[in-house]
Amino acid sequence: MFIPQLPDVLDRRTLYSGNAPLNDSSNSGGFSLNTGGMASFFGGEVAVTAMTTIHLDPTRRWLGWYNCPGTYEVARRYGRVSDSKLLEGLFPGVPTDLATLLGLEGLKGTKYIGAHNGTVLEETGPFSALLMKHFVQHLEVVEIPGRKTQPIAVTITELNHAPTNQAVLRPPIYPPIVASVPILASVGTAIACGVFRDWFSFSLIVFGILVNGISCIVIGAGEFVFQYPNRRVGVPRDNIPVSDRDKENIALMGSGDGILVSDKDKEIIVLRGSGDAVHSITSGSANLRFRWRYWIKWCAILLVLQLIVQILLIPQGTLFGQIMFIGSLAVSWAYNLWLSSKNKERIQGEVFVRGVLRRPDAWRYSLGTRTSAVVFMLLALKPKDPGKILNMLIPNDTTEWLKFKDDILSRIRAGRELRFETSILDTLAPGQDKGLMELLYGDAEAAYKGYLDHLSRSTTKKTS
Repeated sequence: MFIPQLPDVLDRRTLYSGNAPLNDSSNSGGFSLNTGGMASFFGGEVAVTAMTTIHLDPTRRWLGWYNCPGTYEVARRYGRVSDSKLLEGLFPGVPTDLATLLGLEGLKGTKYIGAHNGTVLEETGPFSALLMKHFVQHLEVVEIPGRKTQPIAVTITELNHAPTNQAVLRPPIYPPIVASVPILASVGTAIACGVFRDWFSFSLIVFGILVNGISCIVIGAGEFVFQYPNRRVGVPRDNIPVSDRDKENIALMGSGDGILVSDKDKEIIVLRGSGDAVHSITSGSANLRFRWRYWIKWCAILLVLQLIVQILLIPQGTLFGQIMFIGSLAVSWAYNLWLSSKNKERIQGEVFVRGVLRRPDAWRYSLGTRTSAVVFMLLALKPKDPGKILNMLIPNDTTEWLKFKDDILSRIRAGRELRFETSILDTLAPGQDKGLMELLYGDAEAAYKGYLDHLSRSTTKKTS
């Protein structure tokens, strides 16, 4: 068997050939990454989520100049927005609900009970859920002294601002400096490919930069719009005389005072304000209003064309060029992942509180029992029919509970203090549980003291 000498073998090897690293000469085996499929489909959901952040932050619209992965999925989601028959045939069965793009689908609020107009909504809109989850639950809690069995939080919210319907909400959220990372990475890898004359990889990176940049500008022209149904309740017609009592009833019917009740979260939110202010919480919704809907079609076509070009041309590039191409996509994917990792629900809640409600005054209290929480709520809400709301939240109908409810409601309607002497227990009928009644009256008195404390706090805050 012939064994060649090691020096002869080394003499015949070429350690370096050509100018570019990992060029075709050094890649004599014909190795190719062939990354077309991965470059087109990798990170699709992340890319769509990152694209939707443009509607929450206007600065993102002008910072999309980088080679982005997942372009096919972006074209698939936004292509149907343009109402193009061509794209409907290309992407059949894709949902066109814009709430899906905003991430508001399936987000439902809690039960609403009106204080004056008798309205009861078993389920409210997404913004009531955002208000409870991302505003109310982050307030400082004041503990009300008293008996504790099942603590319930009661938040009193003063809605001083009447929101504008069809309001455009676009506050800056993301720091623009972070967007420079994928931009510099894409430009840098394109320059590297140009220096080593890999024009196939160079053209693919530049084409990806242009397509994503143009798409961000066009799609970013869509506005994040808040809207709610108009309400005109109890408005009298012209030239019809209205009595003072009727005027009072009209004012009550137009008032939006009410409560949001969540048994799951053990939360009660008292809403005090105009009908439009409260209605924006219970029935408000968000939508995307695209100004350049026609051009979205061409952006979707460009994104699909980018897919086809990548599949055809990326195998023609050198190994070095393909690595540069993948590097630009990896950095862009990491940036998109950072954008999508942001809690979009929390951001939308912040947008709603800042842009629509203008940061209302709010006080959050924790009461030890459900009875004290409900009594405290009735004192703060001052509903037209407190008995109806009391029975809805505490349906107990034993003789002790009926006696307690009658005493509480009579004092609330008369505007009397909820302070009870021990002699009140002597008025109980034979067989009634005096121990239970003593606890219930104690809960009501604790709620009344807590309400007086709230009046002091709210007065101090308003005068400061």
